[in-house]
Amino acid sequence: MTHSRFLRSKSIWSLLLATIVTVAPGASGQEGKGASANDWFVKSAKDRKEQLQQGIKGGEKRDIIPSVPGSPIPQTDRLKPPSPDFLLAKVKWGKAAIIGDELTQDWNLAPNDMLEFHKKARSKGFKYMPTQTAIQDFSFDPALMPSILLGGVRELNFSPEAINRLRKYVLDGGMIVCDSVYGSPWFYESAKKLFDDMFPESRFRKLPPDHPLFHMVIDIDTATYRSGGKEENGKPFMEGLYIGSRIGVLVSKYGLGCGLAGEMKVFDQLEKKGLKPKAYSMETARLIGENLAPYIIGYGRVGEAEGKAELFGKLDENAPTSEFIFAQVKHEGAWNAHPGAARQLLMQLEKDSAIPVNLKRVSIDLERDEINAYPFLFFTGLDDFVLTGKQIDALRKHVTRGGTLVVNNALGLATFHQAVVREMRRAFPQSDLALLPQSHEIFRNLNSIKRVKYTPTLMKDKGELLQGRPVLFGAKVGGRLCLLYSPYDLEGGWNEVRYPLSRGYQSASAKKLGCNIIMYAMEH
Repeated sequence: MTHSRFLRSKSIWSLLLATIVTVAPGASGQEGKGASANDWFVKSAKDRKEQLQQGIKGGEKRDIIPSVPGSPIPQTDRLKPPSPDFLLAKVKWGKAAIIGDELTQDWNLAPNDMLEFHKKARSKGFKYMPTQTAIQDFSFDPALMPSILLGGVRELNFSPEAINRLRKYVLDGGMIVCDSVYGSPWFYESAKKLFDDMFPESRFRKLPPDHPLFHMVIDIDTATYRSGGKEENGKPFMEGLYIGSRIGVLVSKYGLGCGLAGEMKVFDQLEKKGLKPKAYSMETARLIGENLAPYIIGYGRVGEAEGKAELFGKLDENAPTSEFIFAQVKHEGAWNAHPGAARQLLMQLEKDSAIPVNLKRVSIDLERDEINAYPFLFFTGLDDFVLTGKQIDALRKHVTRGGTLVVNNALGLATFHQAVVREMRRAFPQSDLALLPQSHEIFRNLNSIKRVKYTPTLMKDKGELLQGRPVLFGAKVGGRLCLLYSPYDLEGGWNEVRYPLSRGYQSASAKKLGCNIIMYAMEH
């Protein structure tokens, strides 16, 4: 359609006039960023308008969700009603613009990315259909749409109402994927600010190399880049905002869409304008896409469970009593890894013992809160953290006064393990963590624990080495065992949710060991 013919189409023009801007070709760049976000506004390819075959006929029964790696689905679950026909919806947002003689929109600069993403997903047994939705028409219901894609090059912004609804959508179990299509700093920086402001209780974190997203189907240990990426040293770089143990918002600093679609010529055009795009190679983009589909599915189930859990609110208004209180330490890392898990464990403890239990866990800020009333402190996380001087002093006082500190490696990730070893050495330099022998009373005080069951991923990695033995490390301070550390995820098992690629204990074993740990802490 020519520019003049478009102007003569009054019905279309009147509909779009309020949201159309004109982008002049050949805008100059400033140190590779450009004078404005409009400099990046170039469409990568024509929309192929290819339609995928509908995956189901009326009345037909099928399982949309095959087993996710590291989280096999029991046959009983597979026979339940399947999830919706859509997995990842592309959100229509931003303004339209005329580039040359073609109407182009912010959200669709890589028009064929979701077509190829779904082709690959369908080849792996995921029978989902690509779809698009305007933000004002979106249901904001994860049960109907597990995830949404926000892609573009210009600044991302939404109305206060949309922001509130997007926040609730993520907290309810939905996932948002942000793709800076060409690596535009304008989009990338605005997306991070938007969601940082939306979730002040969390912050974006670089995903560690052993994060499930990089290993769901294919091990992505290395990455190649079409543009930029030298500072990543051949490794993938993705940032996530955690809600519990799952990524609620994923941001890709490096463009994915063109690589997914296999349409890379646009980067030559951008570089000729003096811009410095950042993008994955086609090969790496497609590997990430191949892992993204099962991650959305597997951790979507996690979101359904954890989204219903009671999150931390105010401290218990009642004064502490003789009841056992589960106090959890807040720290700079992803400290709230498994919402609702503590309550599940405490319900089991209440059932299996005569211990009076307060079912509401309490969150503790070591720099501000008085912790004398909480002899049991639980500390967990997903990635790196660094303790402050005040936090170290508080932990030392806690154990010297007779308290117990229990540390758990949520999902069993290497980065958190390394941080635990480093920070506990800082906090307790005279006390080394040592493996507790199987004869230790902690394995036989409430429940006799001779063998445990581990998650499939941990069994695959270390099953022969572990031989079903429970693994706990401990350290003594002043001759008393007061620091306990589980390098494999205990807490996830308390929640009775399958966490794909988690290295931890299965539910029954996790609950028995968790109850024993609490019993030991109360008696010593």
